[in-house]
Amino acid sequence: MNTWKRLFGLLLTALIAVLLYKLPVMTSMTIPQKITAIIFIVAAILWIFEIIPLYVTSFVILVLEVLWLMPKIEGAKATIFLSPFFSTTILLFLGGFVLAKGLEAYKIDELVAEKILENTGGKPGITLFAFLAVSAFLSMWMSNTAVTALMLAVTLPVVRKLTDKNYAKALLISIAFGSNIGGMGTPIGTPPNAIALDYIKKAGSNVNFAKWVFFAFPYVVILTVLAWLVLYFLFPHKVDKVEMHVSPDASKRNDPRVKVIIIVSIITALLWLTESIHKVDAAYVALVPVLIYFSFGILKREDFNSLSWDVLILMGGGLSLGEAFKASGLGTYIVNSLGISNLSFAAQLALLAGVTALITNFMSNTSTAALIIPLAMGLNLDPVHQAILVIAIGLAASASMLLPISTPPNAIVYSSGELKVVDMFKAGLVILILQYALLITFERFMMQLIIK
Repeated sequence: MNTWKRLFGLLLTALIAVLLYKLPVMTSMTIPQKITAIIFIVAAILWIFEIIPLYVTSFVILVLEVLWLMPKIEGAKATIFLSPFFSTTILLFLGGFVLAKGLEAYKIDELVAEKILENTGGKPGITLFAFLAVSAFLSMWMSNTAVTALMLAVTLPVVRKLTDKNYAKALLISIAFGSNIGGMGTPIGTPPNAIALDYIKKAGSNVNFAKWVFFAFPYVVILTVLAWLVLYFLFPHKVDKVEMHVSPDASKRNDPRVKVIIIVSIITALLWLTESIHKVDAAYVALVPVLIYFSFGILKREDFNSLSWDVLILMGGGLSLGEAFKASGLGTYIVNSLGISNLSFAAQLALLAGVTALITNFMSNTSTAALIIPLAMGLNLDPVHQAILVIAIGLAASASMLLPISTPPNAIVYSSGELKVVDMFKAGLVILILQYALLITFERFMMQLIIK
């Protein structure tokens, strides 16, 4: 985008913001809520149309929050909006990037990719499904951020040897969406699941870990197949066979540092997998490769400088925007304005799941679940229907498919430089609609059988 187009886009965005601020619909909001809504709209426009670099939009958000929003919120401090830029989520990202950098630097990622392709026969459709399914399965038990970082390291060598850009895009998006989808499969797969399960247990429901998996696993399988079909047909390709050949000296198999990287990768993955046992946050586990690789010279300063810092800033902006939603009360205002208490259960389910699926694309899925689930718990429902509704919200909170800032896996694959926002948006929109329809159908006709 040239300078004049960028300037025009920024001026148009500012004009839209001013006009929206004056709309009558804004009159029922408090001033902090109005300001947050405008910041949200400005950020969405800048992110979707990439008028300025995505990471710069994060700084726009921060400046508007600190200079415009913060003075309007009594007692608010800048740390509310600054702290997300170095939160545990960012630490987890950083560790994932370093882990992937180690695999890449010593060509271990190419060896793993070659093994996967050997088992798929190099057939494009099967290969695409394999990367999607492996990401989904791992994400059921590990942090989706960690899974995506690992899978990206394995996928990039394949992508870089492809001349068909459409297939390359489908392959990259598959690991992000696979990680998002797989996280729904178990209570430990992603925080919204644990939040939902905690609430319904306290309300007297008998849903436990096994019952969650019994319901959610087939849901994940169906959604994985649907995502595969969407990516396969939405990105038509001319690839006959996907190949990956590692040169004889590429793996550096005799280098002792290769063994260290493999051991550290396995230990880190196991610690992520067993977080519920040792209780050490995945973000702090992610610092293991950071400390070892850079302390002992396995990775160099130039490797550190080449990490995707722009993606970390991008995600910091998304998390900071989520904090603005909470601090201003905008999220609660949106949900309360829907008047859900007077609706039928089917309408409550459809509406709350839909609102959750939309909001979660612009703030963290954990924050979204923490915001909307308490509202659902306040409805006068019997334990069975309340559990159905809360689980629906928990699963809908993982419908973060639209933008790079929607969820860490999206941001990680975007950091490869092989995707445009519109690529993720068009695939994410179709899958989001299918996920929403599947969720409503599944919840209404399956959960009754499981909970009772």
